[in-house]
Amino acid sequence: MVRSKMIRLHLCGSLLTLIALGTGPVLQAAEPGVEGLGETGTDPRDFAPKFMPYYRYTELENGLEENVLTLFGLYAFAPKFAMTYEIPLGMKRDVRGTDLHNGDGTCGPGGVPPGEGQPPIPLPAGGDCDAVGVGDMNLRFMYRTDWDALGGDWLVGTQIDFPTANDDKLGSESLKIGPMFAYVKDIEAYPAPGAFVALMNFYFFDAYRDNSRDDTSMYLGRWFFMLPLRPPGKGFFDGIYALPEFQPIYDFEQDHFSFWAGPEIGKMLAPGNIVYVKPGFGVDPDKDEGDREFTFEVGWRYFMD
Repeated sequence: MVRSKMIRLHLCGSLLTLIALGTGPVLQAAEPGVEGLGETGTDPRDFAPKFMPYYRYTELENGLEENVLTLFGLYAFAPKFAMTYEIPLGMKRDVRGTDLHNGDGTCGPGGVPPGEGQPPIPLPAGGDCDAVGVGDMNLRFMYRTDWDALGGDWLVGTQIDFPTANDDKLGSESLKIGPMFAYVKDIEAYPAPGAFVALMNFYFFDAYRDNSRDDTSMYLGRWFFMLPLRPPGKGFFDGIYALPEFQPIYDFEQDHFSFWAGPEIGKMLAPGNIVYVKPGFGVDPDKDEGDREFTFEVGWRYFMD
């Protein structure tokens, strides 16, 4: 655990240095009409086809560690109707750091939740402590409406989580459905084009599940604030943006609330070609509920057209 905490300190220190250097002249240098400031692939209203793979490391308060390489992308069926896919093709979960570790290389019996609002992973006596393979994939269908209430744009849709994991430790063994609505509004007071706030809201429930897994009934908020920091250009620190995300989560089955925050910092290499890093931190995480303590994500977004 000491080594992982040192890695966290180095990652966060490097990120803070990048922010400090990148926001030197800040937005006074931004000029009206500069193209590309909003082309970061982060706006939920943008249905341009995109390929957005990412790697994420997650450490839970209960000691579970997860590494996952995910293929993520968006396909537009029509100007106002699109689908995203999220496929964790390379995934590893390790429960050696949890209370289920027996000290002899085996784990169990018992169960450990792999994240907020997720049913515990059941482990038999003397079971393996880790698993590597494919995780549960999801498809999200979104429709951009013509509503203009509160001066913003509204999206509705549904996310479906499929039990595609090839090992019980890597998935939920449940088919989950998550109706969604989102409110997106440009931040006109911000001194650069491309700033917006996006409030995405989901309610997840299980349509069916394995008998060994608990019911799912969970609210998940994904709230973003897009803040361009430097206009696009040829300099190393040009095209830098900040995208802090906040996730309030309420598990109705366990009557438990949790909160996570992740300050994404990205750079536009060229219009439609973006790289980013995103550390994340759980706020007062609960060990017994499987809350996230720390996450770190690095990814690439590429516009297909």
